[in-house]
Amino acid sequence: MKQRLISASVGIVILVAVLILHKTIVFPIALALVVGIILFELIRAIGGLEFKLATVGVMIYGMFSLLEYLEIFLKIRSKLDIVLLPICLALVFWDYMRHPKNFLVEQGAFMIASMILVPYSIKFLILFNFQEHGLFYVMLALCGAWIADSGAYFSGIALGKHKLCPEISPKKTIEGFVGGLISNAVIFVLIFLIYAKCNAMDFNIWQGLKSALLGLVCAGVSVLGDLTASVIKRQKGIKDYGNIMPGHGGLMDRFDSVLFVIPAFYTCIKLFPIF
Repeated sequence: MKQRLISASVGIVILVAVLILHKTIVFPIALALVVGIILFELIRAIGGLEFKLATVGVMIYGMFSLLEYLEIFLKIRSKLDIVLLPICLALVFWDYMRHPKNFLVEQGAFMIASMILVPYSIKFLILFNFQEHGLFYVMLALCGAWIADSGAYFSGIALGKHKLCPEISPKKTIEGFVGGLISNAVIFVLIFLIYAKCNAMDFNIWQGLKSALLGLVCAGVSVLGDLTASVIKRQKGIKDYGNIMPGHGGLMDRFDSVLFVIPAFYTCIKLFPIF
């Protein structure tokens, strides 16, 4: 427990520092590093690190596809996005041809999907960062999954009797899932209400309903992300994706549900703006 608390404290300090510097180049660089670490952990989980060219291609695209947003901070235009994807895909397929017996098709498909989907999710934090209420949305998109997870955890301990997906995650219960949905909806309403009052903005019943719905969506999608990551771990026979955070596992273990919540959060805010 002591180790977990220390790791969590260090992680929170780093997160706060990055959020304080969210209007500087530190923000996209930090997110690019997060993407790089997550991709490395995912590739290692499927036994893909031996394919070095493919690994390099996946990580380069994942990280540099976010670094192209440096142009927003540095006021320069970049053509990086035009040439980056075909080059990195070529590295993956070249390695695939070099190892026709060992490089399985499912490994290659997983690596390509990961290199596209992981930065695709994280990039929405940068897009949020440059719109009205940007920092607030960045923080809520990150914390939405963690709030739901905490609500589900405590609800499951207090009321949990019926297993949700015993073959994937034996500890998850239906009662915990419902508790996570309800707690996330309530907390989202309170957070939006407090934010509105602190910024002298109106907050009516309709906005409250949309906030609650947003909380429900984030909680539901969070569970989907968590279970998806758990399926991969079970199929590959691993407990954690890494040990970069002692007591918590790897970054992927902390961001599995977040990767699903961020794009869902962005879509909801764009389709049904609350402010």
